[in-house]
Amino acid sequence: MKIYLNDYETETLEKAESLLFNGNGYIGLRGNLEEDYYDHFSTNRETYINGFYETKELHYPEKMYGFTPTGETMISVIDGQTTLITIGGEQFSIMEGTISDSERYLDMEKGITVRNLVWTSPQGHQTKITISRLASFHYKNLFSLKIDFERLNHQEEIELTTHLNFYPVRTIDKNDPRMSHDLQKIVIKEIDLAKKSCVFGTEYSQLEAELVWSINNQTVEQTIEEDRIVIRTKLEGNSYQKNLSYAFQQQKHEKIECSFAKLVQKQIEFLNDFWQSAKVNIKSTDNLEESVNYSTFALLQSLGTNHTTSIAAKGLSGSGYEGHYFWDAEMFVFPVFLHLNPLLAKQLLTYRYTTLDKARENRQLFGYQTGAFYPWRTISGTESSPFFEGGSAQHHINADIAYAFIQYYRYTDDLAFIVDCGFEVLLETARVFSEIGYMKNGKFHIDKITGPDEYTVLVNDNYYTNQLVAYQFQWLNRFAKLLREHHPESWSELTKKLQLEESELQDFAQFSTAMALPFDEAKGVIAQDRDFLNKSFWPYSKEETNYPLLLNYHPLTIYRYQISKQADAVLALMLFPDSFDKETIAKSVAYYDEVTTHDSSLSYSTFSTVYSRLGQVEKGYEYFIKNARTDLDNSHKNTKDGIHTASMGGTFMSIIYGFCNLQVVEDRLTIDPHLPAEIDEIDFYTYFKNQKYRVYVSHQEHWIEKVAEEHQ
Repeated sequence: MKIYLNDYETETLEKAESLLFNGNGYIGLRGNLEEDYYDHFSTNRETYINGFYETKELHYPEKMYGFTPTGETMISVIDGQTTLITIGGEQFSIMEGTISDSERYLDMEKGITVRNLVWTSPQGHQTKITISRLASFHYKNLFSLKIDFERLNHQEEIELTTHLNFYPVRTIDKNDPRMSHDLQKIVIKEIDLAKKSCVFGTEYSQLEAELVWSINNQTVEQTIEEDRIVIRTKLEGNSYQKNLSYAFQQQKHEKIECSFAKLVQKQIEFLNDFWQSAKVNIKSTDNLEESVNYSTFALLQSLGTNHTTSIAAKGLSGSGYEGHYFWDAEMFVFPVFLHLNPLLAKQLLTYRYTTLDKARENRQLFGYQTGAFYPWRTISGTESSPFFEGGSAQHHINADIAYAFIQYYRYTDDLAFIVDCGFEVLLETARVFSEIGYMKNGKFHIDKITGPDEYTVLVNDNYYTNQLVAYQFQWLNRFAKLLREHHPESWSELTKKLQLEESELQDFAQFSTAMALPFDEAKGVIAQDRDFLNKSFWPYSKEETNYPLLLNYHPLTIYRYQISKQADAVLALMLFPDSFDKETIAKSVAYYDEVTTHDSSLSYSTFSTVYSRLGQVEKGYEYFIKNARTDLDNSHKNTKDGIHTASMGGTFMSIIYGFCNLQVVEDRLTIDPHLPAEIDEIDFYTYFKNQKYRVYVSHQEHWIEKVAEEHQ
């Protein structure tokens, strides 16, 4: 399984920095060209540690009470990719001499990126160069780079110069609000050339990490410059290897001198085990299998698994959205690992439990008296969103997190995890909704919050949010019953710790039953909120409109009209298909399709799934392809800033929940597939109740069968 990006065109080089990144969930290095910085294309030459960030003060022209005072932004640590190559006194460059026999690819079975080429220098020296790179899944502190040389028509001396850059090159679009416009930098604290180490940290967040390096050739010279450490090396033999080890918090240095061959062997062992359950086999006319499995692999490379980190909107491939964790993690990435590797899915939820106390602190910022309110965008667990209307007002994040905990239990039967973590998260997040909601005329309402659609803010009774909250209220009572029966002592301790009375559970049950779920009888569709369907339609045709709207129109202009950035009410249709009859689903998805711009990469997969379940497979496949190719085709024109992890999770969901229509019905797995003509068959594995299953779907047959395996 390989992804190729062979040419040196500007767009290819820009998106390759994101698509060919090396990551392991702890460190991430962008897929930059190793030999130096080129100024003819936009580049972000950076290395990240998951959870390493700087704190900054948020500035408001008119600051009001409760506005987020500070934000967090993921910053590049010391970047050691740069390796200048000099052959016979001539420095290798794609701009000098000629390049031939060039290929550049990611090998997902070996977990390495490879760049092969033959360089003919201006003086005619021909050299075959192979550059291989990896971020080790086994030793997460390690990034390793190996360069193999073959002198084709000469015996010239080869010299390599490594730059350990303190302040890597970064290109910023000042007009794009999705990017941080602040250039935060690390602070160099101590350099020891003898020990080959550099301690660095941050000024305001007070974090500290250390880089240690190892180079397997003769070091000629090591010097410290203002913005880098420079290490000159003479090539001995035909190979050069550089290992970079990053220690931070509980992650220590190990195997710094490990050979590249040994690291590749460990990488293959790890991925052999992973792909046995995670690979999705697809026979199709559009060669989908590589792109679908690339999405899973990119998510694996970005997934934090140490309980203190999660997965950012751009993963560890870029600094778009400042490296923040959003609701994407629970609603779009979590389902992938829930099916393919439940233990990894559990790590995402454990992060939320680890940061629950910070969520309790965060709710005080909003003046709430009880419970916990998770931040809209965060790294450490504190709110980093300065734009409350389209950010922290999206209270559905509390219900999104609760929904993920519920789905984890439904698929694993891990009631012990609910005792230890899940129930407390569900209760504390539900208390916020109980406090801000109210009963009126027999209905429970939640006003002045924002749903997933960021083009419609501060609404009343957002359908998606209300439906999810009602589900959360229901499951709180279900879990209370289960814990009373199976863990009576733990239940008693929980009720005391959380000061939970029976009357509060009764309130949740009442609110769930009475939840306001707006519906337009005349149109026969669910209403995104109480007022959405009363607004005028967008006054411009699709041809006249400039996309994305957020970069071309004032927010007030957008808010006045019946137009959606992404799936909102349709997301409720996807999550709760049994709550609606088929006619309502069909009318609703068609209606919202007409008023949705899909400016968010989260949107296409949801529409695809709902259309496919209805049997409208042509429409479902159209949106599936648009989603699956988001980064590979650079359809949002910002792949250079990092991959779209939610879109990648959505690709998997469209296949599993859409084309295969996999669901849990009466506590068992069922499928009712609708395959498009372009797909001949789908074959994958999933876990359910500690049992591995194989799922097969074609136009002729479909089935689910148990697979003999030790329990996951």
